[in-house]
Amino acid sequence: MLMRSRWMAVLFDRGVLVGLLAVVVYAFVAPDHIVDGDNAEFCTLGALGGNAHPTGYPLFVLWLRVWSWLPGSPAHAAALATGLIGAAQAVVLVHACRAWGARTLSANVTAAIIAASPMVLKMYTEAEVFALNGLVAATIVWLAAAHGPLRGRRRVIGLALVAGLGMSNHLTCTMLAPLGLLGAVRGLREQAGPTSAKVVTGALAGGALLLGLSPYLYLLIAPEHQGTWGSVRSAHELVRTFLREDYGGPGSFAASPGETHPGANLVALAETIGRAWLWLPALASLGALGWNIARPHHAEPRAGWALLALAWLVAGPLLVLRFNLPPWGVARYVVDRFHLLPTVLLAVPVAAAFDGLGPIARRAPPILQAIPTQLALLVAGFAALVGVSLPYAVRAHSPAVQYEVVNTYNSLPPDAVIVGTGDDFHNGGNYVQLVLKVRPDIVYVNWPTMALPWYRARAAARGVRLELGEPGVASIRVAEHVLAAGRPLYVDLLQANILSEFPTYPYGLLFRVLPRGTPTPSLLEVFEENKRVFAAFELPYRRPGPDDQWPTAVHLKYANVWRVMARNLGRAGHREEAAFALELAREIGPQP
Repeated sequence: MLMRSRWMAVLFDRGVLVGLLAVVVYAFVAPDHIVDGDNAEFCTLGALGGNAHPTGYPLFVLWLRVWSWLPGSPAHAAALATGLIGAAQAVVLVHACRAWGARTLSANVTAAIIAASPMVLKMYTEAEVFALNGLVAATIVWLAAAHGPLRGRRRVIGLALVAGLGMSNHLTCTMLAPLGLLGAVRGLREQAGPTSAKVVTGALAGGALLLGLSPYLYLLIAPEHQGTWGSVRSAHELVRTFLREDYGGPGSFAASPGETHPGANLVALAETIGRAWLWLPALASLGALGWNIARPHHAEPRAGWALLALAWLVAGPLLVLRFNLPPWGVARYVVDRFHLLPTVLLAVPVAAAFDGLGPIARRAPPILQAIPTQLALLVAGFAALVGVSLPYAVRAHSPAVQYEVVNTYNSLPPDAVIVGTGDDFHNGGNYVQLVLKVRPDIVYVNWPTMALPWYRARAAARGVRLELGEPGVASIRVAEHVLAAGRPLYVDLLQANILSEFPTYPYGLLFRVLPRGTPTPSLLEVFEENKRVFAAFELPYRRPGPDDQWPTAVHLKYANVWRVMARNLGRAGHREEAAFALELAREIGPQP
């Protein structure tokens, strides 16, 4: 009986149960295919190594490399490796909440809620850097607490090491600086001895920070291949990657500036946080922050709560105010990922809010206060929350992107060249070609990236040359070069210059580009050819809904092909063919 009680205490007090539940669920949800552009890039690098787009995210890439032996496809192995990070975050959050004064039950319930929330269940079960961001945040919150696990010099050095590791994963971890500085000051105050001893502590902390940043050295030796972002072989190139200069510097959030959408992005942040924390606890957490700042707390002084609130404000509302993307469609997927850090930071005040229910809990029947009962209720509650979140995660993990690339590539003639814009074909194509070994003869040219010298050199090595400074429009010169070499050329809808200069016609999700003066096929010939192309497409999965982000975007492209075809056929008097095209558009498009 004593041994049983000890095991139950370990499962409960140390967050082991929540971690185990997360491991099981995350492994079950982990997809065996790529699900979006960035995910495809990390799956490729997890299998082959190399540096990702700036800042390179070396810590996460190295983590994926370490776990690349996990079962299933490389995409599945990368998803499982990410799930392990998510499970670790759940355990650390239990410890962090307790260190800030929460009761054991409140800490476990809090960790279970976020571990089973829709956005976490989706993002922590696919290869993405934001899971590691969450673990870093939870660890800093734990280490910085007045009753954290380390004291004095060890606290300072531990925080410096975690800070460096966080920056080796994603630079938004720097927004946790208020908490890190809080813990560092506490550690120095806790350290006994002369001032010289604290100077030594500062020097050791600097060394720990550099050690945490050392994964960036991997970029200097990382393999270079079609799926990597350029080449980092010098200190200058390393600094350039760290500062994200290819994207305009550390303060930018896209390759090109754009209009901000502050109101819409604040609403999107509130929606993500509300759904993650079941709305009422989310609102209660803001009240708990204010309450603990306004009065002293037996576990954590008010300064700690104030700096936690500041870190949340910087990582959440103030950050999203600067986003130059509107939070809808595929762009919603982009901005949602940045909501995870402020969502995790609310775990401590959520647990504090649950503690406010203590008097009610103490009046509960004794059987409900027993640890075995609480463990059973925690498991049941976690399962119920997963059941609510699972449909969202499953829809988002649709294999639509992978099949989009595979189907398109398999429909093209040998040695075809595609000039396009989009991470689905750019990064997804790299995964399909390098990892799955599908149609390596196809050359995809991501047109925005052709502005970078290393990418132009890589394209030239594959037979697509672009020399800057020559007369004429750059994209048209590329098209002329490809066609002169006798290679089939295809472009997407965004290549307006090529589409206006050359004869073209729709071909699947692309447009076939013909040499100048070449007659285009008739409308009926184009219709019949696209029927053959789409008939060969494999789509062995449930159609996405209207708001499933990447899968929805893919099937909107499918449907739009046939909607345009139906309109053109109808105008030409081909009513039977137009009706067929319109019905196919309804069938293949997102389902209501």
